[in-house]
Amino acid sequence: MNTQSVLPFGRLATLMILFALASVMIAAPVVEAGKIVDHPEKLKFKELTYEPPKPETYRHTLDCGATAYIIENPEYPTFEVNVIVRTGSIYEPLDKAGLANMTGYLMRNGDVEGMTTKQIDERLAYLAGEVSVRIGESRGSARLFCLSKDADEGLGILRKVLNQPLFSQEALDLYRKDVLSELEQRNASTSDIESREWQFLMYGDHPCTIPYRRTESSVNAITRDDLVAFHQKYFFPKNFIFAVTGNIKTEEVIARLNALLADWPSHDLNLPTIAEQIPEAKPGVYMIKKDDVNQSRVRIGHLGVKRDIPDQYALEVMNDILGGGGFTSRIVRRVRSDEGLAYNCGSRFSLPVLYPGTFRAWFQTKHSTGAFGTRLMVDEIKRIRTEKCDDDIVENSKAGFVGNIVNPFSSKSNIVGTFADDQYTGRPDDHWQNYVNNISAVTADDVLAVAQKYLHPDKLVYLVVGDPEAVEAGSDKHPERFSDFGEITILPLRDPMTLELK
Repeated sequence: MNTQSVLPFGRLATLMILFALASVMIAAPVVEAGKIVDHPEKLKFKELTYEPPKPETYRHTLDCGATAYIIENPEYPTFEVNVIVRTGSIYEPLDKAGLANMTGYLMRNGDVEGMTTKQIDERLAYLAGEVSVRIGESRGSARLFCLSKDADEGLGILRKVLNQPLFSQEALDLYRKDVLSELEQRNASTSDIESREWQFLMYGDHPCTIPYRRTESSVNAITRDDLVAFHQKYFFPKNFIFAVTGNIKTEEVIARLNALLADWPSHDLNLPTIAEQIPEAKPGVYMIKKDDVNQSRVRIGHLGVKRDIPDQYALEVMNDILGGGGFTSRIVRRVRSDEGLAYNCGSRFSLPVLYPGTFRAWFQTKHSTGAFGTRLMVDEIKRIRTEKCDDDIVENSKAGFVGNIVNPFSSKSNIVGTFADDQYTGRPDDHWQNYVNNISAVTADDVLAVAQKYLHPDKLVYLVVGDPEAVEAGSDKHPERFSDFGEITILPLRDPMTLELK
């Protein structure tokens, strides 16, 4: 009996080993017959090329006019629907700051027509499923995950959550207490303080700062009628983009989505105009007084550009070399590897779609070495503007981008998610088809040109969150002080409930 039970497994194991060996041999380097190289550098590999998928392969138009990107995945018995909704807190009124987030939360965590929140949770738990809704700064999203055999019931729950939330006063009052409690704690984290104050310095009263401007007054001003109106304005079929994958035929998915959206009227969506012209912040040093911590958070930078500008590829390579490329980048090598001042440091160009982003470089260190570390970052910003990078450094950076092109398509869910996101943000269909060529065309001269065009040492804003006295005292080992970088403005922490400076 034991022999009979073991032998089939042994045969299976043997086949698996043979298959693995065959795979290794297929992927092995090409070596001439009878020759063994004497050094790994002499190994030669077949050139691998990757052709990204095309969005039109998976794109379908539903009866209501909404777009769905669908890919079949028979490898798993699951069904996943992701929905992008054109909405966001950037469109909410300032005196109701917090409305978008609250709407999204209560859609999922409040009662719906015919079901209580508890009943939804219990039913999803029984199905081993999940439904979620979230509204961020410039988009809303919803997700359904369940077994493919439960797709109809899962979609039915998703429809109720998206279309029939009740926004009960009881749920609103309960969540309002949670939000107010959260506001009370928002000065506890130096990371949160840094993000908030950076937005205020860079953008002033621009709508992109609304998510940071929730106050006790704005949260208390939100009524059930506000929630209903916000939901009705943005949640309708033509305002959805679907990304769907699962063990279901494409034709069946289309039929199910059409049924999901049937008898659900759409209307025109008129969005407020988001200003693209941002007044530049006054250069200088801004210290936020947080004297109960033993380290300072330092961020320096200035206004940047929107996404998809002609120089974007050269800009990405330049920043990768400067501070975005991890341990190989200059800022990380100088601040972390060479001097040991910080664990987390780097630089980034944020590239929003609706308005210009920012360039920023950052690190966190003990108060006494804050100015020294900042000098190192500024020196690297200036150096990349004046010294042309070696060709091999540029080529290595480009190779990293080319190698990572598979990441947006590393799973079937990622494929449809990438294309849904591209449609939402207005990228052309051939973006990924041209990506490698666009990156490969970047030269060392291009890197120098974009560094000179988009990095402005004379416009740098220095934000420091920490103990101003300890920070400005500096270190006996290093002569640098923050006063070297410009006029110092010391700001007290804002009141967490009103955001007024204390």
